[in-house]
Amino acid sequence: MTQTQLGLLIGGIIPALLFGISGFVQKISTNQNITMGAHLVTIGLGVISVGVIVCLVNNGEVFTIKKVIPSFVIGAAWGLGMFLVTMALVKYNASLSAITPLYNMNTLVTVLVALIFFAEWKDANITKLLIGTALIVVGGIFVSTSTTKEEPKAINASSIVDKTSD
Repeated sequence: MTQTQLGLLIGGIIPALLFGISGFVQKISTNQNITMGAHLVTIGLGVISVGVIVCLVNNGEVFTIKKVIPSFVIGAAWGLGMFLVTMALVKYNASLSAITPLYNMNTLVTVLVALIFFAEWKDANITKLLIGTALIVVGGIFVSTSTTKEEPKAINASSIVDKTSD
C-alpha cells in the first residue's frame, strides 16, 4: 500500500466509518432523553479520553497557548455544530437521514478555505473540483429530500438500546 493510499485509508475511510457510527449512536443517545448539555459533556469526556491516551502514547507533548487555540476553536465549532444537530433531532424531530447529508456538506467549506488559505488551488484540478462540488450539493439535496412524507418516521432507536439498563 502506498503512502497516499494509507493516508486516504487512515484519514478518510476509517474516520468516515467512525463518524457514520457516531451519527447513528447520536440518535440512540438522544432517544434516551438525555439533556443536550449532558449529551455534549459526555461526548467531550469521550474526546478527552482519546486525547489523554494519545498524549500518553506520544511522550513529550508540549502545550502552549499558541498551539492549543486552533484546537480549541475546532472543539468549540464542532461542539456547537453537534448541539445544533442534537437540537434538530430532539426539539424538531428532524430525520437523521435527512440532516446528515446536509451537515456533511461541510466538506465544501473546508475545501474552499483550504484552496484559498493554504493556496491549494495551485495543485487543484478546478474542473474536477467544480464537478465534485456540484455532485456533493446535488447528492446532499437528493438524499436529504428522499423521504416522500411530510414528517418522516424515524426508527425508534430505544428499541435497539434497552432503556432499563441505566
